[in-house]
Amino acid sequence: MLSRRALITSLACAAALTAAACDPAPTPPTPPPSMSTSAAASSSGTPGPSRPRELSLDGADPCELLTPRQRAELHVTGTGRPLEIKAFTATGCTWNDIGVSHLVMPVLIEGIETWTGGTRPGRPARIEDVEGFPAFTVTLPDDPDRCDVVVDTADGQYLSTGFSVVSDTPQRHPQPCPRAIELARAVLRTLLAQTGPA
Repeated sequence: MLSRRALITSLACAAALTAAACDPAPTPPTPPPSMSTSAAASSSGTPGPSRPRELSLDGADPCELLTPRQRAELHVTGTGRPLEIKAFTATGCTWNDIGVSHLVMPVLIEGIETWTGGTRPGRPARIEDVEGFPAFTVTLPDDPDRCDVVVDTADGQYLSTGFSVVSDTPQRHPQPCPRAIELARAVLRTLLAQTGPA
């Protein structure tokens, strides 16, 4: 059974994602030159120049996308627990520890252009490719202790990872966006190892 603190962390994690999915969408920001090519390619349904291959997430078990070694390296403790996130019609997996939560979620109903095109609110920012795949951080202005990373893996799909701090002393924990990026990188390595060469 989840402890009260872990349950609060899970609910906060799900609430942040739901808020990002359901709040009225702001006017989408004009993408900087570094993100326009990938965003346009993704919107057209054609893999962008930065996506090296189609990496399908069909059938991926989110709780199996971090190996024991990766969890140890990232200090991800506890047992991964499935978490249904209705706003994305998806099932993610959360690992909760005192004051923090890690989330891995394959999204199968939409492509990354829902973020880059402003369909979903939040602040997408283009970051360095993750294992060769275009990626963005997504943050909410009113939630500085949470960061999500979305990675363009295939047409109509993307990988989402998130790190959230629910603590009175956030300075004792990793910074949200760098940790979410590390999480995405580890998951991509697992997926690539599972699927083999293109």
